[in-house]
Amino acid sequence: MAIDTDYNLLVPSRSNYFNTCFYCGCIAARHDYAPPLQYVEFYLATREPSEFLKIPSCNECVELLKACKAGTLDERRLFARAALAKKYAKALTIYDMWTTEELAGLDFSLRHSIEAGLKLGAETTQRLSFAGFDYEAGGISQQVHDTAPLVFEVFGESFDSFREALDFASKAYRIPKNALKEAFADNDNNFERAINAIHKQVAEKEFNQQLKQQCAAFAKQHKQAVIFVHKQVERYLSENTEMTIAEALQQLYDTRVKPAATRH
Repeated sequence: MAIDTDYNLLVPSRSNYFNTCFYCGCIAARHDYAPPLQYVEFYLATREPSEFLKIPSCNECVELLKACKAGTLDERRLFARAALAKKYAKALTIYDMWTTEELAGLDFSLRHSIEAGLKLGAETTQRLSFAGFDYEAGGISQQVHDTAPLVFEVFGESFDSFREALDFASKAYRIPKNALKEAFADNDNNFERAINAIHKQVAEKEFNQQLKQQCAAFAKQHKQAVIFVHKQVERYLSENTEMTIAEALQQLYDTRVKPAATRH
């Protein structure tokens, strides 16, 4: 079985990253291993990708990575990031949904709870955005390339963070943040599609409500079955998408109701 000395220590290329967790940027207190010590025989036997790196890590990342069997640094970094996001999902949600300006009207207990969530959410967001650092291991230098910063677009407005974009879009388009966040995820992580989808849903709901009310009133006035009126109007509307509900009801009256009344 491999021992600690069989691994190459990952050493930051710049001194300002000494004693820094490679995964999240916190203070490094221990080491993570890629591949994990207990799976070395597996990697040697299968020749699966492995780097034999000893990685400076904080206590929390080491504990979270105990569930990760991956043998490469990139795989373990992705796992650590996902695990942190899952662990602090509640705080991240609070951070996305609230701003400090919105806390003034809350009672002390709730305000204190939200403030704690905001602080933890901000810290977690910073940790999740940490890109690692350039390093040397086994006499070989490696550069860690920062990923391009995310930019969130909202109909011509650009934001560097999801939180800022969500706050702007919610206020500008009068959509609750919870609904907008869910729609964002359901529409390819695109604010413009999410807003359009919500507006379409609202319009459809309003239309169906008007259809129901106007058909019921027409049925009552002309002593018709509501289901008959509703189905006929829906048929007219499907045949002519430019027609309004009122026009469809008038057509129903002119072609079906009025002729029937004249025969009696």
